[in-house]
Amino acid sequence: MRIQIKSDGMNLNIALPTKLIFGRWVVYLANTVGHKYAEESMKDISPAALDALFAEMRHIKDRYGKWELVDIESSGGEKVKIIL
Repeated sequence: MRIQIKSDGMNLNIALPTKLIFGRWVVYLANTVGHKYAEESMKDISPAALDALFAEMRHIKDRYGKWELVDIESSGGEKVKIIL
């Protein structure tokens, strides 16, 4: 996963391994933190459902390679791009 933020005074480029971001420990962390801080509608997502979602994201990365999730450009010239 790559996160790119470009503006006049800053260029930020973060590369993170997809398997790290969508790993099982993140499911545990999301479930633990989510039940404490998330809205009531988000608390109904089970750890098994999160694990299935993250497994599918890993599968998409393996199958398709680079996949653009977010590409935003503001009128001021700032750009944000998130690539899986």
